[in-house]
Amino acid sequence: MPTLPPLGASEEEWRAFAEERCEELKPHVAEFILERFTYKPRYVQQRVWRTFATVSALSTQFDIYIRMFVKPNDYWPRECLVLARIGFTKERAGHGRALVQRLVELAPTFGYRYLAIESANANASAFAERLGFSPRDNGRHWIGMVDAVQEALNR
Repeated sequence: MPTLPPLGASEEEWRAFAEERCEELKPHVAEFILERFTYKPRYVQQRVWRTFATVSALSTQFDIYIRMFVKPNDYWPRECLVLARIGFTKERAGHGRALVQRLVELAPTFGYRYLAIESANANASAFAERLGFSPRDNGRHWIGMVDAVQEALNR
């Protein structure tokens, strides 16, 4: 597991740390996509957005944005991986659950202790609730400790 910067570290240190983790996360996201969908590796399009330490993957079948180690606010702490956007053309096919399971498995490797879902619609809110996330801002955002989410996945 990478050594996290101290909580009092500068924004620049945290941003550099988050960007490095995003680069390391990219192959894991690509592997997930290749396992779940019928893409050849050369067709898996991903990008790391430096301005927000975000990994994105987009196609006609999925739309995924993952933000890591965000600036803490009222909704989530620093040691958090945020699913800023998670969408699949085929709903209720297990893709979201499989993605969350993969992210839970990767948590010790990357050092995040929380998973969050940002700006959830009704379907995403129901999904988050089933997986042990707790609502924030009247259910607009959801957060869960990795251990609690793992426990919910095992039920």
